[in-house]
Amino acid sequence: MIDVPEKKRKILEFLETSGPSLPVQVARTIQMDPVFASAILSELLTAREIQTSHMKIGSSPLYLLPNQKQKLEEETSNLKSIEKEAQEKLKSKKVIFDQDEKPAIRVALRNIKDFAIPFKFQNEITWKYAFTPQEEINELLSPKKEIEEKPEPTPDKEEDSLTTSEPEVPKAWEVKKEEIHEAKEKSKRIESIFKEEPTPSEDKKESIKTPKEKSTPPKTFLKGIEQFLVQQDTAITAIEEVDKRKVTAIVESNGTPSMLFAFNKIRINETELLKCYKTANKKNLPYQIIIKGDLTKKLSETISAHQKLIKISKLSN
Repeated sequence: MIDVPEKKRKILEFLETSGPSLPVQVARTIQMDPVFASAILSELLTAREIQTSHMKIGSSPLYLLPNQKQKLEEETSNLKSIEKEAQEKLKSKKVIFDQDEKPAIRVALRNIKDFAIPFKFQNEITWKYAFTPQEEINELLSPKKEIEEKPEPTPDKEEDSLTTSEPEVPKAWEVKKEEIHEAKEKSKRIESIFKEEPTPSEDKKESIKTPKEKSTPPKTFLKGIEQFLVQQDTAITAIEEVDKRKVTAIVESNGTPSMLFAFNKIRINETELLKCYKTANKKNLPYQIIIKGDLTKKLSETISAHQKLIKISKLSN
């Protein structure tokens, strides 16, 4: 019979000495099957004796004691390159204003929740480094507050200007959509330089066409995917690729991450299916596909054939 209290004690001792650890490391230490070890870890999580990181190594988070959050800095080599850049920049500057950063950094800040904490300052989304004391944050923001608030500030206004309550921060994919929109607007402005002055009749034609040109397929498709995922109790955690034809993202459902490939068309072929598999396999994640129609009979049979295949052996002569 498993002595659960004793196993819990050993887990806490192991985390105390080793710091943030993967569940397989914990299972090896307490000499248990990873499935049973995960069940005990879940009990400790429910009791709030331990925590998990937002950062993941492969598909697994790190388990740690509540007072070990800063030790996650030792694991930043497991971040993506742009997320590592964002983490180092925020650690150096201590405070970053969201609108001052390029879209890639803004997306990364939303993904590194172990290190970046959002708050509102002067009605702007601002990020502070998780392990910087609040006194230092206040000192960094005070000069800006004095310059911008020339009228005599009342105590209420000072409290409103800096609040640590978590604001409604646009999601990573929303920042990506904004980047796409900005690129489109820039492209339109450049294109207009080379166009001839339209005649009055052309002006009328253009005014008639304007309502049609307002449609933005990438946003509509991405929004549709998001609404579909909400119905499936699934959330987008990171956008990998987005355009009017396809959305590639990492999603999470019931705490389990997977890759999502959404195609803005009725069906896909075997080549596209294989490409999705290879991409997900590189990240060591399961994957799912969304299309607007049904699979072809041939592709359905191919998938069934793979699922029911046990092994292929070579008969030697």
